[in-house]
Amino acid sequence: DPPEHTRLKSLVNRGFTPKAMRMLEEHFREVAVQLIDEALQESSLDFVDRVSAELPLIAIAELVGIPVEDRRKVFHWSNTMIGTTDPDFAGSPDDATTAAAELYMYSNELAAQRKINPKDDIITTLISEHDGDVLSEHEFDLFMLLLAVAGNETTRNGISHGVLAMIENPDQWTKLKGDTSHVTTAVEEILRWGTPVNNFRRTATCDVDLHGVQIKEGDCVTMLYPSANRDAAVFADPFKFDITRNPNPHVTFGGGGPHFCLGANLARLEMRILFEEMAKRIDGIELTGEVRKLRSSFIHGIKTLPVKLTPQ
Repeated sequence: DPPEHTRLKSLVNRGFTPKAMRMLEEHFREVAVQLIDEALQESSLDFVDRVSAELPLIAIAELVGIPVEDRRKVFHWSNTMIGTTDPDFAGSPDDATTAAAELYMYSNELAAQRKINPKDDIITTLISEHDGDVLSEHEFDLFMLLLAVAGNETTRNGISHGVLAMIENPDQWTKLKGDTSHVTTAVEEILRWGTPVNNFRRTATCDVDLHGVQIKEGDCVTMLYPSANRDAAVFADPFKFDITRNPNPHVTFGGGGPHFCLGANLARLEMRILFEEMAKRIDGIELTGEVRKLRSSFIHGIKTLPVKLTPQ
């Protein structure tokens, strides 16, 4: 909470503003088009591995200052830390600890390089002095973990859930192909529908009565985002996937306020560009195998999404 939260978040906020995102749009669009065109050359592919994971990994690597050729290291560490209860990613609880330690060591190596050769990236910003204040090594490491993991994991799963929703609701895919002006509301509906993060926990700072429920100071409160995003008191026909839904007050990025998701603008940009270019280039999306979900109470993830894409 403030003032410590304000101090830390202000260090990186400017790298994720709408203005900063607009400057990146053309480049991200080029990346998205290349990924889609390469995918269209395959008879069948895992959309998660080839497309959903790649765009966010490239984007966060370039923003943070991680060499793009190392993005698959981030992919591996992220999967291991998030997938602690999934046998495909974490053989034991120690694996997640090892992955975090490897990410910290890697991040500290990059920080040492930036002290010698500063660049226009978030790593350089994080290790620089601001009003006489410098992040500790521990604070820097945790920032890198947050940016590297949250910056790719959630968007990857948002994209994957969006593609799966289009497969399961072909009328909505037809609607988007026919009019790409729906892409903005489509992205918001995908975020509501897919809800990549299942829950977060907060600690009450004071006694409060919420809809007749007594919450005491110090009580732990778990927020279940998929439940909120299907609240019939808020959303008409909440179990219908509708890319024209408007308004769409989902809480996928949080409920506003100081803890609203730092990367919301980046995630929306990546998803808007990707689904817009897909709608222009891809006619049909067909499942060719089993969709495998992540075994996790925290992340609503898709591990594999085998598909066949038909070009327009």
